[in-house]
Amino acid sequence: MLLKIVDAMRIPSRVPVWLLILIGVLWPWGLLAASLEESPPKVRGTAGLLGDLDSGRVLYAQDADVRLAPASLTKVMTLYLVYEALAAKTLQLDAELLVSENAWRTGGSKTFVKVGDRVRVEDLVRGIAIQSGNDACVVLAEHISGSESAFVALMNAKAAELGLTNTHFTNATGLPDPEHYTSARDLFLLASALLRKFPQYSHYSQEKQFTYNNIRQHNRNNLLWRDPIITGLKTGHTREAGYCLLATSDKEGQRMAAVVLGAATRKIREDDALRLIHYGNKMYETVKYFEARAPVRKLRVWKGDQREVDGVVNEPLVVTISRKERAGLEVGVAYDEPLVAPIAAGQKIGSVVVKSGGKELFVRDLVAGAPVERGNIFRVMVDAVRMTVGW
Repeated sequence: MLLKIVDAMRIPSRVPVWLLILIGVLWPWGLLAASLEESPPKVRGTAGLLGDLDSGRVLYAQDADVRLAPASLTKVMTLYLVYEALAAKTLQLDAELLVSENAWRTGGSKTFVKVGDRVRVEDLVRGIAIQSGNDACVVLAEHISGSESAFVALMNAKAAELGLTNTHFTNATGLPDPEHYTSARDLFLLASALLRKFPQYSHYSQEKQFTYNNIRQHNRNNLLWRDPIITGLKTGHTREAGYCLLATSDKEGQRMAAVVLGAATRKIREDDALRLIHYGNKMYETVKYFEARAPVRKLRVWKGDQREVDGVVNEPLVVTISRKERAGLEVGVAYDEPLVAPIAAGQKIGSVVVKSGGKELFVRDLVAGAPVERGNIFRVMVDAVRMTVGW
């Protein structure tokens, strides 16, 4: 075996015998270490997932579709609906909301609001994002929908709209209930939608502490102190759910999310989430080709008042691929000729195809960036002749 290793490495004949023995001993271990580096770390909880937030590609999944209690990770959906109201201007950050007795009596983690107080919406948002306050959730739910139960109906409707097929909510806080569940994959999809649609509010989950009612509380996501690339997003814990974490990161524009559900301790959930994110950063590259509505390619138009139209993508075209496969990445446009006017803005006119090593990774619609009206009679006749004879 030793001679085979020496021959394969083409080691000069004058190498000392002790060095050959050392190579023979360490070489197999080096190969084993290299193979282990390429395997994602196993989550020690009930379920886990690692995905790229911009491309949506899932890089690692462990029981990712099993329905589990999410504890306070529920509040990601609560914040989604709050941010949606803020973006629609039906709710303002400086508005003051009345604290009901029902909100004040809500059990679990608290922002320590008092019955009859009027609390600024921004303080309530911080109370949820940083302190995980159940009372703050109920105050906002009651204001937006009139009651927590009505707000929960909105939560479930939004879950269906976002394609969260293994999710059902019974409250706005994450307090235990047999019919209150979600999955690691659904939480990843929810986080992707939240950060894509409401980036202007993402800083709340990154704040390390918040003081309200003279009580200072620290963000429960300890990863914010452990690694500067961590950007949020939410922790959770109940006896039924175990220790849960939805961790997000941004390393030089590569944005990842790691979900850990049902861990035995706070440290395990943090260590596993961080190891998953580091694995993703090391082994994968996120390539951003086109922004939303950016021209991909000009296409020839026949019988129109314009000769060309910009083909665009409605959403950013982002690809996540292993660093080993990066060199073989190809992006092309497929469409049927001839493309004949009239063409409406937004009409599908082709496809953007992404391949690696000849294997198709995904296809996105290519749509018209602007309308093209039918041309005058002269243009129509000339193009009809050209299309017939192939000019």
